[in-house]
Amino acid sequence: MNAPEEVPGTGPVPGPYPPPPWHLKGHLWGGLFPAESVPAPPPDLSRLLPRTLAVFLIRYRAGTLRYDELIVGTPVRRGRRAGLYIQWIWVDDERSLWGGRRIWGVPKRLAEFRWDGSRVRVTDGEGPVAVLDVTTKLPSLPRLPLPMTGFGSLDGARTVATARFSARPAAASLRVAEWSARLPALRRADARVRFAATSFDMLMPAPARYPAPTAT
Repeated sequence: MNAPEEVPGTGPVPGPYPPPPWHLKGHLWGGLFPAESVPAPPPDLSRLLPRTLAVFLIRYRAGTLRYDELIVGTPVRRGRRAGLYIQWIWVDDERSLWGGRRIWGVPKRLAEFRWDGSRVRVTDGEGPVAVLDVTTKLPSLPRLPLPMTGFGSLDGARTVATARFSARPAAASLRVAEWSARLPALRRADARVRFAATSFDMLMPAPARYPAPTAT
């Protein structure tokens, strides 16, 4: 299992990316999976759930950029603020990759997302990452504001960004058909808790930065 990648803050960037904020619209599926073991978050972050991975599959269909994204991370808190420590993340757009790395400090990598109906196969330069099956039931709730905070790391600082996010929550299924050995092993193929956000509207601001203490 590979450790999460450090995000470099210096060096040449092979192409422009949009400045923050990013305004994005699309569809999201998420779930919590029990895992055999999960790398510990940095010392300034505390786990919210033991041996649990959060998996998000997102299709950004309109707005600043259009791309697909797979996120794997750990639910954590920093003080009173809860969110997701993003440990692995793949996108299929190079502008999103470099914006994610240089603005928010998340270790985005390029991948191909090949969809076949409700199944998607994600593959990067090292080989298969995951095959996921998703379904969504028609939402029964009105559009609601939902919390969406992510933690990253950039130039020795902790990055914290809370998006303005609204969507119609819906019941969903999220099942892992294939899973790379580069990621923590899952204890079950179906998410223990799963959800979807249909036709979401998100405004992602520039992150706040805080000193990130090192382990002693």
